[in-house]
Amino acid sequence: MNEDPMRESYLDEEVDVVQPFEGPEIRFSHIEADDSGLRPYQANIKKQVYDLWDKIDNVMLQMPTGTGKTIVFASIVHDILKWCRNHSKDSKILIIAHRKELIDQASNKLGKLSHGIIQSGKPQQLSLPVQVASIQTFMSRRNYETMRRQRFDFIIIDEAHHSLAPGYQKLWDMFPNSKKLGVTATPWRMSHSGFTSLFGDIVLSRSIEWFVNNGYLSNYDYISINRDSELQHEINSIERYGADGDYLEAELSNLFDKDKIRAELYKSYKQFAKGKKGIVYAIDRRHAANITELYSVNGVKACMIDGTTPANERKNLIDAFKAGSVEVIVNVNIFSEGFDCPDIEFVQLARPTKSLALYLQQIGRALRISDNKMSSIILDNVGLYNRFGTPMANRRWRYHFLGHDEGEGYNDGSGVNRDIVFDAQEREPDYSEGNEEMVVVEHTNGGKQIRTEDANNAVALGEYNIFRKGGLYGVCDHNNRTLVPPVYEDMQPYCNGYIPFKQNGKWGIMLKNGTVKVKPKYFYIGPFIEGVAKVQNRENDPFYYINDKLERIE
Repeated sequence: MNEDPMRESYLDEEVDVVQPFEGPEIRFSHIEADDSGLRPYQANIKKQVYDLWDKIDNVMLQMPTGTGKTIVFASIVHDILKWCRNHSKDSKILIIAHRKELIDQASNKLGKLSHGIIQSGKPQQLSLPVQVASIQTFMSRRNYETMRRQRFDFIIIDEAHHSLAPGYQKLWDMFPNSKKLGVTATPWRMSHSGFTSLFGDIVLSRSIEWFVNNGYLSNYDYISINRDSELQHEINSIERYGADGDYLEAELSNLFDKDKIRAELYKSYKQFAKGKKGIVYAIDRRHAANITELYSVNGVKACMIDGTTPANERKNLIDAFKAGSVEVIVNVNIFSEGFDCPDIEFVQLARPTKSLALYLQQIGRALRISDNKMSSIILDNVGLYNRFGTPMANRRWRYHFLGHDEGEGYNDGSGVNRDIVFDAQEREPDYSEGNEEMVVVEHTNGGKQIRTEDANNAVALGEYNIFRKGGLYGVCDHNNRTLVPPVYEDMQPYCNGYIPFKQNGKWGIMLKNGTVKVKPKYFYIGPFIEGVAKVQNRENDPFYYINDKLERIE
């Protein structure tokens, strides 16, 4: 994923200095807050923002996709506007984002509140106290001089994980005394850099697990390719990346836009989600077109949307999708942010990524609750769960907000360093049999979320974590205290007291404190999945299996 999709053409040359406005004196903890229409957790998180604004000017807010961050900041706008009418009539409020969908969403959530829109092709009404703006239009050469002379004492930045892009950073220069709130589901950067250069602190919401268990997000079945599948090995072997740190799209297209791999996409859709409304995330336009054709010839009412789809056509297709006359939309980087369709019944991941933010934004489309669905389905055909964990993994958002790099034991929040790939040997992929079987990782039963494949691993991974430093692997506890120094070539996740490890090209098994239980003499020992690990004595020997008592089983 390109982390900075906007490339603003703001004015770079020297300009006359505009004296910044002094922000109005306001005690936010004493503000008259209207919480009508808010859920209790939304009202509580709004109060936390107000309490922090009493102490610092720039606050980040994290809320998972589908839990109502737009509703929260729209409520904040109403509160502030009411206060300004009585105490600071010249103050204005700016809501700013980088996608048309986000601008439309913010405008809709403001409801009957009169506001202007600063967006290409639309007339400006700058006299109105609330403005919803496109960052590209706001910072364009045509508008820059006008905008920097406005008195925006309050600025809300949607999808604020993009705020380190140059255009957003310029807001801090233009309006240094404004109160700023950056909202995001994923305060995370591909570079693992933090946000403390812009924001003084972060307000964290409850976890996805809490929202699921309390009925605010949908239960789901999570179905993934196996960790030891040939396709997962192929993904783990990719070594070409773009400037943003994610996989090169051209590389992904060459490797995975193949008939047999696309056939596996349709096979899993047919098995687990046929007849349901959903979104497929493709690599590029050609990949999306090929998937759409495959699904269509098999009787699925499918269409594709990407960045080149004309606005009117895109609207018509989305309307047809929401109405049910289109079952499946195959998209390229369109429905990751700002798309709201609660009755989506499945998402299918067909594009590998190294971006935790992109992963969570995509699966979040399926987690919105709706009267028309009992649960959702996540089809992970590219094994993103194997890197990032499941949706309900405990994300360490403050850790990411502060910006710790992976050399200090960085992990993606799932309890294990997900930059560890579950490879142990070089293989020549062979898709001739087309047998990339899917496994159920988590499922819903009786309205409760049940962990299956991770039943042995997921809980333990919160206590003992694998980390990488200097290209080598070690073990730490949940407080990041090193238990086993990073001196090993590779490691598999901790399970029931055991950790498979690789040393001098051979695999063995150690205890959680580093004591070697099985000497490293095996060609391969895989991760324990449901208490069973795959073992290969020598390179050309057949595989066999051991249980979590280290006994060979048939």
